[in-house]
Amino acid sequence: MNLTLHEPTDLHPEISDLQAVDEVNRGNREMFEVLVRRYNRQLFRVGLSYLRQHEQAEDAMQNTYLKAFVHLGNFQRQSSFSTWITRIMINECLMLLRRRRGVREETLAEDPEAHETTAPQGAARLNLKEMKVLLENAISALPRNLRTVYVLREVQHLTTAEAAACLGVTSGSIKVTLHRARERMKTTLLGSAAGLELFQYRAEYCDPMTMRVMGAVLRG
Repeated sequence: MNLTLHEPTDLHPEISDLQAVDEVNRGNREMFEVLVRRYNRQLFRVGLSYLRQHEQAEDAMQNTYLKAFVHLGNFQRQSSFSTWITRIMINECLMLLRRRRGVREETLAEDPEAHETTAPQGAARLNLKEMKVLLENAISALPRNLRTVYVLREVQHLTTAEAAACLGVTSGSIKVTLHRARERMKTTLLGSAAGLELFQYRAEYCDPMTMRVMGAVLRG
């Protein structure tokens, strides 16, 4: 597979998350870099769905990785590592929201930003790059409760059960919220989403983030 310099890479795709976790728990701290690079893009998307700002998303990511490293021995494997670290990221985002912007936590049942989102005329004529920007903007414009579920299910491709585990809600709540999010995303936008890499976390961001996290991890 040909990779460009703009794409973050998985250092060891043949190593499973659990194998990497076991190695780190045995004292091989360098193996934590595998997990950091593997989840940078996923956590960045989650961060944007809550915080909307690149810098705040990266702050939450770094805190998430360090907390995950410190508490890695407590990972019980009752859920996947992906669900476990995503849940840490969500909690970190909520903490940042409370601390920095004084925004109270919203439940999935709340919808404080209710408004109609209309697709621009001529959207079908936009080229792929423009459509991608349009999609990202449309997702960002969703209320946070809808945006978070939409990103987890439609962008991250988590199952309903995995998304419910990440958010600590029922599968039924996820289904209802996803339906509402899809209604907001007009048919012309949804039809153009397949195959697009939304909210990219490029190597120019991935490498410095990985270096900062691993520097802290290796210093102990």
